[in-house]
Amino acid sequence: MKSHSTTQQAKMAWLRCRLDSGMFSDEVGVTYPAPESGEWQTSVYVPSSYVRSESEHEGEVMVKVVFQRGTRWAVLPNGERDIVRVEDGDLRQP
Repeated sequence: MKSHSTTQQAKMAWLRCRLDSGMFSDEVGVTYPAPESGEWQTSVYVPSSYVRSESEHEGEVMVKVVFQRGTRWAVLPNGERDIVRVEDGDLRQP
């Protein structure tokens, strides 16, 4: 018997986050959500090519978004491909 998946096809989106300097010149520290908005889920380094800055510490990172069982998840573009639960209001279409 074939099972029905509740996962929709993944899509790309910009995720609002806090930005900080990376350890190297070609990377950026990304924290989601920004600490000012509550407890953060993760803080990782990502290649700077996946980031666009709005101000010194605010910006967006390009993520792959999947929807499963009523929850949106974002796959971050770091080496470990960390996954975080995201809020709709923090996502923007590319």
